[in-house]
Amino acid sequence: MAGLRVKQSPAHLAAYTLCALLALCGCANRTERAGRLAQQDGLAVSVVQGTQFRHQLFISTAPRGPMLYVFIDGDGSPWRDNGRVPARDPTPRRPLALELAVRTPRSVMYLGRPCYFLARSDAACRPGVWTSERYSAGVVESLAAVVNRFVQDSAYRSVILIGYSGGGTLAVLMAPSIPSTAAVITIGANLDVAAWSSRHGYVPLEGSLNPSAQAPLKPDIRQWHLVGGRDLIVPESVSRRYLDTLHQDQTWRFPSFDHACCWVEQWPTILGRIDAALAN
Repeated sequence: MAGLRVKQSPAHLAAYTLCALLALCGCANRTERAGRLAQQDGLAVSVVQGTQFRHQLFISTAPRGPMLYVFIDGDGSPWRDNGRVPARDPTPRRPLALELAVRTPRSVMYLGRPCYFLARSDAACRPGVWTSERYSAGVVESLAAVVNRFVQDSAYRSVILIGYSGGGTLAVLMAPSIPSTAAVITIGANLDVAAWSSRHGYVPLEGSLNPSAQAPLKPDIRQWHLVGGRDLIVPESVSRRYLDTLHQDQTWRFPSFDHACCWVEQWPTILGRIDAALAN
């Protein structure tokens, strides 16, 4: 998750320099790497139309249960040049939500965000879509339309939305527009966009929706929010305004986890806990 920063520290400058050096080394294309990861687990690859945007899909080729688990990834790489210039390709260098999806032995859909992966050349793509408007009503509407159409054309009775980082922000925003949503699960999610921007000194995300400023989700949509105790990118305090509206057992704390570690490594155990919560 990244925004346009007003000030950058030497550590951030070093990180951007490292990324530039890695790019010069001719690392494998991000989309190709994601495709190989998905196909290793038997997920089919396609690009589908939402409303105004197209979306990359990695999806189970055969049903594995009555519920569809939909994964949405983080913000990826929206900026370059020390946060001054919108990136040409915002696709995540590490699609962590896809790594979770391929480790989920259920009916799964990895739903790519507008202008990410193969959809980055879409005629509707412009830098605002993955920068200031990354959580806009248009983005939310297009993502929800893909899920609704897929569910309508299939035998799935309910949807579990699972979002990582900025994908968790979108999962909460999408849920009211997907009638089949049974639960929303976020991982390291930014649930108060204004508070997050302020904490990091980022320019406000004008044009984006904020989960903390929206109406609460309906009681029949269950929700659990997973936070890492060492997460400095989206610490729990950033989402306090949203989390304080929920029952305390809807926030799951993992004291030794940060923003990236150790969600994938511990996913089988976490998924078992999710299964148990859904069964209650």
